[in-house]
Amino acid sequence: MTFLSRVLATSILALGPSLAMAETNLIFNSFLPKYDELYQTAIAGFAADIERESGGAITITIPETTLAPSDRQYEMVRDGIADMAIVSSGAVRQLVVLNQIADLPLHSPSSRAGSIALWETYQKYFASFEEFAGVHVLSTSVLPGRQVLNVGATAIEGADGFSGIKLWSPPGRLTGVAKGLGAVPVNSEFTDLYEYVSKGTVDSVIMTPGSAAGARIIDNVTQLVNVPGGLGSLSFTVFISQERWESLTDDERAAIERAAAGLPERSGAAADAAEAEVAPQVADVPAYTFEGEEMAKLDAVFAASLDEWMAAARERGLENPEEVVAFYRSVLDRELAKPATN
Repeated sequence: MTFLSRVLATSILALGPSLAMAETNLIFNSFLPKYDELYQTAIAGFAADIERESGGAITITIPETTLAPSDRQYEMVRDGIADMAIVSSGAVRQLVVLNQIADLPLHSPSSRAGSIALWETYQKYFASFEEFAGVHVLSTSVLPGRQVLNVGATAIEGADGFSGIKLWSPPGRLTGVAKGLGAVPVNSEFTDLYEYVSKGTVDSVIMTPGSAAGARIIDNVTQLVNVPGGLGSLSFTVFISQERWESLTDDERAAIERAAAGLPERSGAAADAAEAEVAPQVADVPAYTFEGEEMAKLDAVFAASLDEWMAAARERGLENPEEVVAFYRSVLDRELAKPATN
């Protein structure tokens, strides 16, 4: 061994594990609380799967606190503050129209079915439009269909029962549905909901019992008002910076793709399981389920929401929105027909 070779070898050894164990670290931001099932599955669980699939070549750092507000996750990744994130459809509704198909009324009879339907529809019809410019989409998920929970003296037993009630609604399409029902939508941050309910600022909320438990208002629920398939929902997208994605090696990208395989189904199943876990807490709460003539009275509101989405989709260049809706619903039907698994 020459003198120069010995010097180089000594230098490499001196660097020790830092060179021998060289790895790629990705910052995966999350605004979700750690107890949330979507955090546990689509953030922490996905991160662990990536590390395992890469054999340690990729490590994931999840900051203890979010690096940007919930409505700035997309911009945060585009700006290079984090490498990966999750964003709700409501936070990017002006930029991303097509994925909002999953947010429409009746389109999330279960979180699992809706999440799979959105992912397959995105891959088949939406990906080529590149609405998520500057990022690479890894997974989608859809929350269980939103229902109405009354939190005061209000009782609803038909389509006319929504008229004039102060109805807390997530921003976006669900607020439009609330208006169509004749209610007075009230928007706030999810973290403020407990105060709104405890002070009687709202009569009812659009959410599920599981979300009500997360907001600490489940004990305030006086009536469950169920619409089969939901009044609408909120979809989420997990993504990585396109620039960061392209900087990874082929093996690293393949590892992430293996980890992402089946993530929509896992995320949806986790949300459904969380709802089932909360169900006993509201088992004795009076409930009303829309059906028959009263359900038919809601059709005009739901049709208007669908027509609005199809018009917006056509403006984005989607020539066949009716075909896309039929495909989405066919996947829902296929998944709902499958036997339940534990």
